[in-house]
Amino acid sequence: MTETVADAILRILTTHGVRYAFGIPGVHNLAFWKSQIAGAPQIINVRHEQSAVYAADGVARATGGIGIALTTTGPGAANTLGAFGEASISRSPLLVISSEAPIANRSKGFYRGYLHEMTDQASLFAPLAKVSESGASLAKSASTAREAIDFLKEMLGELTKAPPGASYLGIPSDILSAPFEGNLDREILPSTESLDLSGLVELINDSKRIIFWAGGGATQVDSEIAELSELLKAPIITTFAGRGIGSSSRYSLEIPVHENEAGELLASADLLIIMGSQFDGMNTKNWSLKLPPRVAVIDADPQLIERNAPVNLAIKAELKPSLFESLSSLMLLEKIHEKQEWSGVASINKKARVRISTTVEGKSGMALVEAIDKGWPVEGRIVLDMCIAGYWSGGYLRGKRVRRIAYPVGWGTLGFALPTSVGTAIDGTPTLVIAGDGGIAFAIAELATLVQQSLPVTILLHDDGGYGMLRYDQKVMKAPERGVDLVNPDWGLLAQSYGIAFKETNLISLADDLSEARKLQGPKLLLLREALTPPRTTSPRWRESESN
Repeated sequence: MTETVADAILRILTTHGVRYAFGIPGVHNLAFWKSQIAGAPQIINVRHEQSAVYAADGVARATGGIGIALTTTGPGAANTLGAFGEASISRSPLLVISSEAPIANRSKGFYRGYLHEMTDQASLFAPLAKVSESGASLAKSASTAREAIDFLKEMLGELTKAPPGASYLGIPSDILSAPFEGNLDREILPSTESLDLSGLVELINDSKRIIFWAGGGATQVDSEIAELSELLKAPIITTFAGRGIGSSSRYSLEIPVHENEAGELLASADLLIIMGSQFDGMNTKNWSLKLPPRVAVIDADPQLIERNAPVNLAIKAELKPSLFESLSSLMLLEKIHEKQEWSGVASINKKARVRISTTVEGKSGMALVEAIDKGWPVEGRIVLDMCIAGYWSGGYLRGKRVRRIAYPVGWGTLGFALPTSVGTAIDGTPTLVIAGDGGIAFAIAELATLVQQSLPVTILLHDDGGYGMLRYDQKVMKAPERGVDLVNPDWGLLAQSYGIAFKETNLISLADDLSEARKLQGPKLLLLREALTPPRTTSPRWRESESN
């Protein structure tokens, strides 16, 4: 049987370790569903194209592999943009492959009115897509079968290079189903990276109080950062995306930098080393943190950080174990001075968490965090939405391992958690969704996907009667509360209609309820109605940490 372009694409994805793709079949992309390639990625049907990209993003965040979403032409592709932006800004290696109107029926540069037609579908994605090393946007539309395969190979090669990102490949439907005969070999280029680390070693040698800042781009060197932290007695601050990096070190900070104790620790260091982080506004209180007098950066795109902070030394490099092996060898050769204890991280962790737990604003939030820490297994995954319960969890859950928590703080897309859990749980890994009553409504149809796939997802739904964070924003701004109160369904009846186990919980019983839910097959829904105040990681409370 002659293979089609769609067959060739699935075969190539298989060689890159892709096990799952997510999408909705449409009249123009049925060639993917028709394919019978042995060992090809399993296509998981979702209920909305945006959910397909969120689910693919879930795979990318949980595993570090490439997430794949398959969509159909025009509105199908356009429906993915919010999720595509979140994946791209959060640096998830993700590829959207979409059909486009048949090229044989189109006139170049002119719109004819063919079903779902657009004159330039790739242009929807270009402002958000990753840019290649040559400066080209990785949002492209193919016009031939050979071009479709070549573009795919290029994108798969670029997506895995740091810093990762999202890309778009559009293929006319008549090309997608056309025969393809050609070379599909995967090209692997040798690494020629050679770095000068002597400047960094000199800074380390001349500093007494070193502190690390680790972001999502440093997940591959989790243990290496922990070892270096122990050697240099350097505390580790992690970003939201970097939670869990260096957690095996005694110097791992278990509170966000937005809290007084962490901010003061950062300011008292004499050298800050930023690794794998964009040093963005949400993690730095819009760059208002007081920084040490010297800052060094190791990142695949240090120029971005240099826009946001004064940098004394920038090293452009992918954060790989080999980099730290070279650094350790050079430090040994240069006989780095032994560092003295200076931070008291263990005491800071304990005292800060106790302090927050005893405040009116933090008592319930920290009770939520402690219950999740106790009730959800380390090997399980956690997916957060943009909601008050999610903000507490994203900033204050203890970092137990890398890639455990997925949090959409890159672009800040509400409605992220439920559809993303399809991707994090598709391989059978238990996943906890933490969502608010507003956000879960964005993709509530994906409850059907969880049931249809029998996914081990526990949903912790915080119902505070609407958009609680926005209600708090209006209160702080002394604005009238408008547009924030929502009419919600009877959650128990909704769960029952899908055959989902349901229970109403509270902060006292939550840890036990999470443990019990974990034992049940398929999806579960726990409803929490406790009042929660947003934590200090949210912008309306940033200034509080400056005064007390």
